[in-house]
Amino acid sequence: MQTIDMHPSPRIDVHLLTLDEPAEWREACIESLEGAPIRLHVLPGLPGRIGEARAAGYARGTLPLVSFVDPDDLYEASAFAQLADALDACPQAVLAYTDEALMDEAGRPLGLRRLAYSAFQHAHSASHVHGLIVMRRAAVETVLAATTDIHPLADWLLTRLVAWRGAVLHLPIVGRHWRQHPRQVHRTADLAVARRIRHTIESATNPWR
Repeated sequence: MQTIDMHPSPRIDVHLLTLDEPAEWREACIESLEGAPIRLHVLPGLPGRIGEARAAGYARGTLPLVSFVDPDDLYEASAFAQLADALDACPQAVLAYTDEALMDEAGRPLGLRRLAYSAFQHAHSASHVHGLIVMRRAAVETVLAATTDIHPLADWLLTRLVAWRGAVLHLPIVGRHWRQHPRQVHRTADLAVARRIRHTIESATNPWR
Protein backbone atom coordinates (compact mmCIF):
# COMPACT_ATOMS: atom_id res chain seq x y z
CA MET A 1 0.00 0.00 0.00
CA GLN A 2 1.18 3.50 -0.82
CA THR A 3 -0.15 6.98 -0.02
CA ILE A 4 0.81 9.97 -2.16
CA ASP A 5 -0.19 13.60 -1.73
CA MET A 6 -0.73 14.87 -5.27
CA HIS A 7 -1.11 18.46 -4.02
CA PRO A 8 0.24 20.43 -1.03
CA SER A 9 -3.31 20.82 0.36
CA PRO A 10 -5.32 17.68 -0.37
CA ARG A 11 -9.11 17.93 -0.03
CA ILE A 12 -10.20 14.46 -1.16
CA ASP A 13 -9.10 10.96 -0.17
CA VAL A 14 -8.92 8.95 -3.40
CA HIS A 15 -8.17 5.25 -3.66
CA LEU A 16 -6.80 3.27 -6.58
CA LEU A 17 -7.14 -0.52 -6.59
CA THR A 18 -4.45 -2.36 -8.54
CA LEU A 19 -5.10 -5.70 -10.22
CA ASP A 20 -3.57 -7.13 -13.39
CA GLU A 21 -3.65 -3.98 -15.51
CA PRO A 22 -0.55 -3.14 -17.57
CA ALA A 23 1.95 -1.17 -15.51
CA GLU A 24 2.08 1.56 -18.15
CA TRP A 25 -1.68 2.14 -17.82
CA ARG A 26 -1.40 2.41 -14.03
CA GLU A 27 1.55 4.77 -14.29
CA ALA A 28 -0.28 6.95 -16.82
CA CYS A 29 -3.32 7.06 -14.54
CA ILE A 30 -1.26 8.27 -11.58
CA GLU A 31 0.57 10.77 -13.76
CA SER A 32 -2.76 12.22 -14.90
CA LEU A 33 -3.58 12.99 -11.26
CA GLU A 34 -0.60 15.30 -10.73
CA GLY A 35 -1.74 18.59 -9.22
CA ALA A 36 -5.18 17.34 -8.20
CA PRO A 37 -6.05 18.31 -4.60
CA ILE A 38 -6.12 14.70 -3.50
CA ARG A 39 -4.41 12.22 -1.20
CA LEU A 40 -4.01 9.09 -3.30
CA HIS A 41 -4.12 5.68 -1.62
CA VAL A 42 -2.83 2.86 -3.83
CA LEU A 43 -3.78 -0.59 -2.56
CA PRO A 44 -4.25 -4.06 -3.99
CA GLY A 45 -7.58 -5.04 -5.42
CA LEU A 46 -9.32 -8.27 -4.50
CA PRO A 47 -10.17 -10.36 -7.57
CA GLY A 48 -13.89 -11.10 -7.66
CA ARG A 49 -14.55 -8.94 -4.58
CA ILE A 50 -14.78 -5.34 -5.75
CA GLY A 51 -17.23 -4.30 -3.01
CA GLU A 52 -14.91 -5.53 -0.29
CA ALA A 53 -11.89 -3.91 -1.95
CA ARG A 54 -13.73 -0.60 -2.33
CA ALA A 55 -14.63 -0.66 1.37
CA ALA A 56 -10.93 -1.00 2.22
CA GLY A 57 -10.20 1.92 -0.08
CA TYR A 58 -12.83 4.19 1.41
CA ALA A 59 -11.52 3.38 4.88
CA ARG A 60 -8.21 5.02 4.04
CA GLY A 61 -7.69 8.59 5.20
CA THR A 62 -9.81 11.06 7.14
CA LEU A 63 -10.63 13.84 4.67
CA PRO A 64 -14.33 14.77 4.42
CA LEU A 65 -14.58 13.96 0.70
CA VAL A 66 -13.80 10.64 -0.97
CA SER A 67 -13.41 9.30 -4.49
CA PHE A 68 -11.80 6.49 -6.46
CA VAL A 69 -9.90 6.13 -9.71
CA ASP A 70 -9.39 3.06 -11.86
CA PRO A 71 -5.86 2.26 -13.00
CA ASP A 72 -6.84 1.67 -16.63
CA ASP A 73 -8.37 5.15 -17.03
CA LEU A 74 -7.05 8.72 -17.22
CA TYR A 75 -8.34 11.75 -15.34
CA GLU A 76 -8.50 15.54 -15.59
CA ALA A 77 -6.71 16.74 -12.45
CA SER A 78 -8.53 20.09 -12.41
CA ALA A 79 -11.93 18.37 -12.20
CA PHE A 80 -11.32 17.23 -8.62
CA ALA A 81 -11.16 20.83 -7.35
CA GLN A 82 -14.27 21.77 -9.33
CA LEU A 83 -16.22 18.90 -7.79
CA ALA A 84 -14.99 19.72 -4.28
CA ASP A 85 -15.92 23.38 -4.79
CA ALA A 86 -19.40 22.39 -5.98
CA LEU A 87 -19.98 20.29 -2.87
CA ASP A 88 -18.65 23.06 -0.61
CA ALA A 89 -21.10 25.49 -2.22
CA CYS A 90 -24.08 23.15 -1.81
CA PRO A 91 -24.21 21.68 1.73
CA GLN A 92 -27.28 19.59 0.91
CA ALA A 93 -25.44 17.75 -1.85
CA VAL A 94 -23.79 14.41 -1.06
CA LEU A 95 -22.37 13.48 -4.47
CA ALA A 96 -20.97 15.38 -7.45
CA TYR A 97 -19.82 13.89 -10.75
CA THR A 98 -18.70 14.78 -14.27
CA ASP A 99 -19.18 13.69 -17.85
CA GLU A 100 -16.62 11.34 -19.32
CA ALA A 101 -14.76 10.77 -22.57
CA LEU A 102 -14.31 7.35 -24.12
CA MET A 103 -10.99 6.10 -25.48
CA ASP A 104 -9.92 2.84 -27.05
CA GLU A 105 -7.39 0.40 -25.63
CA ALA A 106 -4.50 2.45 -27.07
CA GLY A 107 -5.83 5.71 -25.61
CA ARG A 108 -7.30 7.11 -28.83
CA PRO A 109 -10.49 9.18 -28.35
CA LEU A 110 -13.80 7.52 -29.20
CA GLY A 111 -16.36 10.11 -28.16
CA LEU A 112 -18.01 11.83 -25.24
CA ARG A 113 -20.71 10.74 -22.80
CA ARG A 114 -22.92 13.56 -21.51
CA LEU A 115 -24.43 12.40 -18.22
CA ALA A 116 -26.90 15.02 -16.94
CA TYR A 117 -28.49 13.56 -13.81
CA SER A 118 -31.69 11.54 -13.85
CA ALA A 119 -32.70 9.60 -10.73
CA PHE A 120 -34.61 7.17 -12.96
CA GLN A 121 -31.56 6.55 -15.13
CA HIS A 122 -29.39 6.19 -12.04
CA ALA A 123 -31.72 3.52 -10.68
CA HIS A 124 -31.68 1.53 -13.92
CA SER A 125 -28.22 2.02 -15.41
CA ALA A 126 -24.85 1.20 -13.85
CA SER A 127 -23.08 3.61 -16.21
CA HIS A 128 -25.22 6.71 -15.62
CA VAL A 129 -23.28 8.23 -12.69
CA HIS A 130 -19.98 7.14 -14.11
CA GLY A 131 -17.54 9.96 -14.79
CA LEU A 132 -15.30 11.23 -12.04
CA ILE A 133 -17.31 10.96 -8.80
CA VAL A 134 -16.69 12.73 -5.47
CA MET A 135 -18.84 11.99 -2.41
CA ARG A 136 -19.07 13.07 1.20
CA ARG A 137 -17.32 10.55 3.43
CA ALA A 138 -20.12 10.66 6.00
CA ALA A 139 -22.72 9.62 3.40
CA VAL A 140 -20.53 6.82 2.05
CA GLU A 141 -19.79 5.40 5.50
CA THR A 142 -23.52 5.26 6.30
CA VAL A 143 -24.34 2.95 3.37
CA LEU A 144 -21.06 1.18 2.59
CA ALA A 145 -21.88 -2.05 4.44
CA ALA A 146 -24.70 -2.78 1.98
CA THR A 147 -22.21 -2.95 -0.91
CA THR A 148 -19.26 -4.93 0.43
CA ASP A 149 -20.44 -8.31 -0.92
CA ILE A 150 -21.35 -6.97 -4.37
CA HIS A 151 -19.25 -7.78 -7.45
CA PRO A 152 -18.72 -6.23 -9.93
CA LEU A 153 -21.37 -3.47 -9.79
CA ALA A 154 -20.68 -2.24 -6.26
CA ASP A 155 -20.01 1.33 -7.43
CA TRP A 156 -23.48 1.57 -8.96
CA LEU A 157 -25.24 0.44 -5.79
CA LEU A 158 -23.07 2.67 -3.60
CA THR A 159 -23.69 5.84 -5.61
CA ARG A 160 -27.43 5.17 -5.70
CA LEU A 161 -27.59 4.60 -1.93
CA VAL A 162 -25.53 7.76 -1.34
CA ALA A 163 -27.84 9.70 -3.66
CA TRP A 164 -30.77 8.95 -1.36
CA ARG A 165 -28.99 10.92 1.36
CA GLY A 166 -29.17 14.29 -0.38
CA ALA A 167 -28.76 16.17 -3.62
CA VAL A 168 -26.68 15.04 -6.59
CA LEU A 169 -24.68 17.55 -8.64
CA HIS A 170 -23.65 17.05 -12.25
CA LEU A 171 -20.82 19.13 -13.70
CA PRO A 172 -20.85 19.24 -17.54
CA ILE A 173 -17.08 18.85 -17.81
CA VAL A 174 -14.93 15.84 -18.68
CA GLY A 175 -13.38 14.38 -15.55
CA ARG A 176 -12.55 10.86 -16.69
CA HIS A 177 -11.25 9.21 -19.85
CA TRP A 178 -12.74 5.71 -19.78
CA ARG A 179 -10.57 3.13 -21.54
CA GLN A 180 -12.51 0.49 -23.46
CA HIS A 181 -10.88 -2.95 -23.48
CA PRO A 182 -11.89 -6.62 -23.14
CA ARG A 183 -10.66 -6.97 -19.53
CA GLN A 184 -12.91 -4.29 -18.03
CA VAL A 185 -14.41 -5.58 -14.80
CA HIS A 186 -17.96 -4.51 -15.64
CA ARG A 187 -17.94 -6.91 -18.59
CA THR A 188 -18.00 -9.79 -16.09
CA ALA A 189 -21.31 -8.71 -14.52
CA ASP A 190 -24.03 -11.32 -14.56
CA LEU A 191 -27.74 -10.62 -14.68
CA ALA A 192 -28.33 -11.96 -11.16
CA VAL A 193 -26.11 -9.24 -9.66
CA ALA A 194 -27.88 -6.53 -11.66
CA ARG A 195 -31.28 -7.87 -10.59
CA ARG A 196 -30.20 -7.91 -6.95
CA ILE A 197 -29.03 -4.31 -7.13
CA ARG A 198 -32.21 -3.14 -8.86
CA HIS A 199 -34.28 -4.92 -6.20
CA THR A 200 -32.29 -3.21 -3.43
CA ILE A 201 -32.76 0.16 -5.10
CA GLU A 202 -36.46 -0.32 -5.73
CA SER A 203 -37.28 -1.70 -2.27
CA ALA A 204 -35.28 0.75 -0.16
CA THR A 205 -36.97 3.79 1.35
CA ASN A 206 -35.57 7.27 1.81
CA PRO A 207 -36.67 8.90 5.08
CA TRP A 208 -34.69 12.07 4.29
CA ARG A 209 -37.15 13.24 1.59
